[in-house]
Amino acid sequence: MGKKRTSKILLLLTAVIIAAAATGLFSIYSYRCRLNLTAAFAETDEFIANPLIGFAPTAADTEACEDDTQLVYIGLTWAEWEPTEGVYDIQYLEETYHIERWQEEGKHAVLRFLCDVPGSSGHVMDIPEWLYLQTMDGSFYTTSYGSGYSPNYENSTFRAAHRAAIEALADYCNESDFVAYVELGSLGHWGEWHVHSDVEGVGMPDAEICREYVMDYYDSFTNAWLLMRRNYEMAAELGLGLYNDMTGSETSTRGWLSWIKNGGRQQTDGKALEYRALENFWETAPVGGEFTSATPMEEMLGENLDMTLSLIEETHMSFIGPYCPTGEEAESEGAQEVLKRLGYRLYISGLTTSYSLREDELRISMTWENTGIAPMYWDWPVTMYICTLDGELEYAETVEMNLTQLVPGAQIVTENSIPYSEQLQSGFMIGVSITDPEQEETLKLAMDAEEMGLVQVIYVYEGK
Repeated sequence: MGKKRTSKILLLLTAVIIAAAATGLFSIYSYRCRLNLTAAFAETDEFIANPLIGFAPTAADTEACEDDTQLVYIGLTWAEWEPTEGVYDIQYLEETYHIERWQEEGKHAVLRFLCDVPGSSGHVMDIPEWLYLQTMDGSFYTTSYGSGYSPNYENSTFRAAHRAAIEALADYCNESDFVAYVELGSLGHWGEWHVHSDVEGVGMPDAEICREYVMDYYDSFTNAWLLMRRNYEMAAELGLGLYNDMTGSETSTRGWLSWIKNGGRQQTDGKALEYRALENFWETAPVGGEFTSATPMEEMLGENLDMTLSLIEETHMSFIGPYCPTGEEAESEGAQEVLKRLGYRLYISGLTTSYSLREDELRISMTWENTGIAPMYWDWPVTMYICTLDGELEYAETVEMNLTQLVPGAQIVTENSIPYSEQLQSGFMIGVSITDPEQEETLKLAMDAEEMGLVQVIYVYEGK
């Protein structure tokens, strides 16, 4: 009984196969099975100028901001921003820092608002004169840092005016995504949240007052990442990034990293500022800063290059500026090695395709990796394109993935299915684009791929 049933089943299957062959179905299925393709890709070792990472020279210096520079730095003093009480000088900001030009070139900005920038002999102050006349309780100083005026940051009039100035600046910046990073800013020499401790009357405000300054920024800026000089409790609680203005200095950077690992505190004129351990914070918030001016640039990029690169990798930096290599120095081998390491480096390491007879679909799987030292902190949309060999678009589909989750060392596998087309039998190309939401900028993958407009062609199947 069992043998007869088996024979009947075999006869039935044979009949089905013969019928399928007669109608051409079997030959189509056999062909489409050949679309079970596999490919592996290598990462390129070349520097790729990508958005939101790299060097950030001062935006006022047009020669320093070369074409490959994707970021510019704006250090805006309060005196420049509000020369007259309640009147904010947008024209000065735009003209001095060439904002329209940089926007047209697709660059983004790092912004820092400054109240005290030590200068050469004769430098007076960086807050508006009208505000000085309303307060007059800060201290003029001459130190090894330079000369200037340190305001009394706890003065209630000063604090209220500061909040209004930051709100106005944020209102301007929030109109676009040009300003990508805002470094706080405001307190201490160079806005670095420290002062020369040996000068009478010059000090940092109580920790609770410092928190009010942080909230001025946090409540106002909506389109930019906020970064703090150290891993203060406020930075931890609000999920802010950090910046290290002593990049290239082993002693200072090791100390900065030690605070991040172990916590600590900074003395003020009142309650101390507490540091909170924040290891691996860089996985969700960016790191920036500038090179130290205490060591010659040629030394940091030359004989000390290995140490410089190691410190940058350990701090997971995405950008360096305003003090950074410019001009011919930016073209040096050492500077190029630094650029290769800053921020993200995304690529597709593997691709497979398979044909589904049941759904009559071509399934495409891609493995994404990040060999950089930081994630991409903006979740830009990713799109996959299928084109004929002559470049005619057959199909486009969103790739469901969150770029911010592609941290270094991780893999993300994406799956897409597209309707099968007879046109694909003669060959096709698979392309990918990662663009900002306005479709104005594109992120380039760190792999050899032909560019077709905003699309990178990652795989070509030439047909039978």
